[in-house]
Amino acid sequence: MSQENVEIVRRSFEAWQNDDYETWIALQDADVEYLGSVERHLGQGIYRGHKGASDLWRVWRDEVEGFWIESEEIRILGDERILHLGKMGFRGSASGVKVDSQLALVITLRDGKIVRSTDFMSHAEALKAVGLEE
Repeated sequence: MSQENVEIVRRSFEAWQNDDYETWIALQDADVEYLGSVERHLGQGIYRGHKGASDLWRVWRDEVEGFWIESEEIRILGDERILHLGKMGFRGSASGVKVDSQLALVITLRDGKIVRSTDFMSHAEALKAVGLEE
């Protein structure tokens, strides 16, 4: 099952990159939870369910320009969890500020669907969160 979960995560990122909402949302559990790193640091809520996932999709397409994700490494953590290490970038629509940053996510899957995704501001932060400090 672990390798299947890696493939689901890869398909999800490919769908995101290719602006393929239908494929992306189909890989999300109806009760999915997205915990964004910026939102957590600001004390804001969690994106929940397909509605929340759709809101997340729109925010990253409407509020920024040229958003991209590049996968560098995907690790199997066990217990249905995957660690995704990569990079992301975008330009703020209003500010014009360009951002290039590390991106790390801990993704939990169940029955072939993503049920939770937690973003981290750096690879080191994510590795520490899952007990794999380097």
